[in-house]
Amino acid sequence: MSDLPVPGQRIALRWHDGDGPRELIGHVQRIGPEGLTLLDRALTPRLLGWQSLDSWRGVPQVPRGRDPRAADRALLDRMAADHRLRGSAEPDPGVARPGEVCQVARLADLLGPAIPAQGPEAYDTGGGTATCTLGPAEGRAIAVGEWATIRLAKGEPPHDGDRTEQVVAALARWAAYRDARNVQVRGTDRVLPGFTALGLRST
Repeated sequence: MSDLPVPGQRIALRWHDGDGPRELIGHVQRIGPEGLTLLDRALTPRLLGWQSLDSWRGVPQVPRGRDPRAADRALLDRMAADHRLRGSAEPDPGVARPGEVCQVARLADLLGPAIPAQGPEAYDTGGGTATCTLGPAEGRAIAVGEWATIRLAKGEPPHDGDRTEQVVAALARWAAYRDARNVQVRGTDRVLPGFTALGLRST
């Protein structure tokens, strides 16, 4: 292949094995003498030797999903109650918190088409979870299907909104590697840039 992709780029790769032609969509992790390594949606590296590669094409870094503003608030509340979002020093979320602020965004709108400088490995903690800490700002994330949920573990640190936004951006990028389309954020009452606050669900 000529005009090789760059690390971090999301591509559709055509390759072949003994059973015939195949296609794999993922993010380029590295390019080396032995071949090209692609991260699939589970963040599993797949090394494909040069002799098996046929062609590649770039695809959107973050595909557009459905309008997150039309999401089922009850479903988002249940995802936000996932025990994996709990910090070690925090009580288990336990049950949904329908009264807390829920803000949503399309990952494509939030992240744009740029190829990221930072891969997901710095934040991934396995099992569809991630964590990011920058100064006093800390967040945890899960990815389930087309949705990612980010919970700011200690609420938003006072006078440190920039760090909070950086944490959210890092975890949103991780979610994009996991092939999520939309993201919700919990744990702060301040609506972050690029997000829309959903109304409370009716009871």
